[in-house]
Amino acid sequence: MSDKKQFLGVLAALTANIIFGFSFIFSKTALAVSHPLIILSVRFTFAFIFLNILCFVGKFKLNFKGKPKAKLILMAFAQPLLYFILELYGLSMVSSALSGVIIALVPVVVIILASIILKENATKMQILCTAVSIAGIGAVSIISNDGSKNHFLGIILLFGAVLCASVFNILSRSESAKFSPIERTYIMFLIGAIGFNFIAVLVLRQNYLPLLFSSLSDISFLVSVIYLSLFSSVLAFLLYNFSTTQISVVQSSSFSNIITAVTVFAGVVILKEKFSVAEYILCGVIILGVWGVNTFTVKK
Repeated sequence: MSDKKQFLGVLAALTANIIFGFSFIFSKTALAVSHPLIILSVRFTFAFIFLNILCFVGKFKLNFKGKPKAKLILMAFAQPLLYFILELYGLSMVSSALSGVIIALVPVVVIILASIILKENATKMQILCTAVSIAGIGAVSIISNDGSKNHFLGIILLFGAVLCASVFNILSRSESAKFSPIERTYIMFLIGAIGFNFIAVLVLRQNYLPLLFSSLSDISFLVSVIYLSLFSSVLAFLLYNFSTTQISVVQSSSFSNIITAVTVFAGVVILKEKFSVAEYILCGVIILGVWGVNTFTVKK
């Protein structure tokens, strides 16, 4: 692996997860106005439309002809469709402390699956640094615990979300040889736009259209959903799918842990939230762990 590919892959994964980290602010704003399923349906519909516009004006080219698509479609069902639904309902039943720890297990599951399926084995130092990041996330989650009760079903749903995110990472990496980052992202948003709108209509029924129109008439909702669709969906997932082409899936998945640190930073700077010295130190520990995973790699 060349140093240039390594650098570009790391930069893409880092940038994508920084964007994901800031998205919680816009999600919070949108949730104050609309239903979660409306947010998801509008987010991925906007993202899919924008991606089609980019392809129409010649910014990207798609070529699916003659390529086996089964794994690609499975990847898109895992992320975004199943992941967001499982996370959405799981978070509503589990405390912030436990949910933060469970979601942080994604790199661990990726390490296991990458070793079995992709034959990409993590080094001992990468495993140690992953554990350091998870410990930091666990401590931050405990400090900021909202005191909610934990329901067994919610825990199961969050573990399902972790598995979906891990499967997405593995398939994005394995399919990178056949499909470009734009092609993988395009199928993700196609499945997301159709799936989330279908689920929203199924769940909300006669309330779907009134909620949709009232949400779209709110300026704060529109601003939030534009960030979530154009930046946190199109740009971030394009960058992330690019990163899985350039670096190992163990490395790219490790960056998901910095979302916690970015969220803390965004809360302090933008929302003026109060955080303790311990939380800042723990964020440093998380970042140190991610740095270690990407430093102690196997030379190829």
